[in-house]
Amino acid sequence: MRISGTIGSLFIQALVFFLFSGCSSAWQIINPYSSVDWEKDGQYKANLHTHTMVTDGWMNPQTTVEKYRERDYRILAITDHRIITYPWQEFSKFPVGPKSDQRIKHLVLKPQEDEPIAPGDTVFKNVNPADVGMVDIQGGELWFKKHELNCFFSDYCGADTEGFLDTLAAKGGIAVFNHPGRYKLPASWYVALYKQYSPIVGFEVFNCDNRYPNDRNLWDSILTVMAPVRPVWGFSNDDMHSMRDLGKDWNVFILPEANQKNVRYAMENGISYFIHAPMGHKGTPAPAIQMIRVNPRQKTIKIKASGYQSIAWISGGNTLHKGKHFHVRRLPPDIRYVRAELYGDKNSIVCTQPFFVISINPVNFIRQKH
Repeated sequence: MRISGTIGSLFIQALVFFLFSGCSSAWQIINPYSSVDWEKDGQYKANLHTHTMVTDGWMNPQTTVEKYRERDYRILAITDHRIITYPWQEFSKFPVGPKSDQRIKHLVLKPQEDEPIAPGDTVFKNVNPADVGMVDIQGGELWFKKHELNCFFSDYCGADTEGFLDTLAAKGGIAVFNHPGRYKLPASWYVALYKQYSPIVGFEVFNCDNRYPNDRNLWDSILTVMAPVRPVWGFSNDDMHSMRDLGKDWNVFILPEANQKNVRYAMENGISYFIHAPMGHKGTPAPAIQMIRVNPRQKTIKIKASGYQSIAWISGGNTLHKGKHFHVRRLPPDIRYVRAELYGDKNSIVCTQPFFVISINPVNFIRQKH
């Protein structure tokens, strides 16, 4: 199952622009935010890695939804282990997981709390996403090739088999690698799978209060090889099991309307940015991106944002420039992407998705066409 579709269409758009715009330079910037209307589109907080008492979380499904709703999240995926806790309207049909049963039986205290799970918490109640103003994303955390990943938009929760991702794709699902730092695998391991399986759209860069801080460098190593063959989008998630984990890592999707179709499109096309905030939602808010503009003639990328102290432009794991503007001439000759990091108060970090830079020779292209 070879890569096709999204990145290919972006290359075609860039090529058409180059051939008919009269640009004097062959450098073209592929901008994942090109479809965004920054003045009209909404920015929606999302967590896409969440556990409940159905498996090894400490809260029942309806409480989990409510805790995120209270913190202004509009998009949530419950991703219990090897089970699809979905739809929300049928939470009551799911059993309490064996691990939760043992915690209740032995009065195990909740992490960073001085009380065990209450007996009444074992009563699961249905939730209508429309009633709580949230978009419910179908998901589950599964094993594949000794690595956990989250699968979305599919009811498939199969075993670790060679046909796993083919089956997921046949069912219309997509996937993101979870907490890569846990497995200590080289970038080449991921590159091989990204090249082979188009349903794997991304990489969890921040997980549960940035437990694996080297994952940003690993993402850069993957992008260095993959760009511009295909995108590998970044994500940031709580991996929420208890209140201890909630609200320190999240995604912001930029959408004309918050619904499942738009969320999926944004996940597949990088129409988001993502945040790590060690203080969570306490104190000074993390930086927020207000606008990103790509000037195709000047070959520059410009970020307008609030609440930041500095902006760094990263490629190949190195900081190439600091400031609101970036020019593609600063890219090393062998690297074809750049991404931005915005740094805020209390060590908060906001990451953009990568911008890909391609060089096209129109004369050679035309000759090949003939």
